[in-house]
Amino acid sequence: MVEETIRVIKEAEAQAEQLVKEAQDKGSQLLSDAVKDAAQLKENEIQQAKQKAAQAMEKARAEGEQTLKAAESALTGEIQSLKETAVQKTDEAVDLVISKLV
Repeated sequence: MVEETIRVIKEAEAQAEQLVKEAQDKGSQLLSDAVKDAAQLKENEIQQAKQKAAQAMEKARAEGEQTLKAAESALTGEIQSLKETAVQKTDEAVDLVISKLV
């Protein structure tokens, strides 16, 4: 009977050790999976942030180009106006010099 009790105790200890080992293995696997999931989530967030930054940069570039084109257009108009005024003033100056000479 004592031998049977010892055998049962040893079996119970073996089962307990097996359960502890399985729990440790499962815990390690869960931790490993959580680390992998966290790394994947981090990578996804980084990629999304990069995409948003690229979109914002493209939008800013397009807005900058529009502003530059508007400024160029305004300057072209101003230059044309100045040229016309210069031609008019040149004609007036020539007429004035001629009238003074005569």
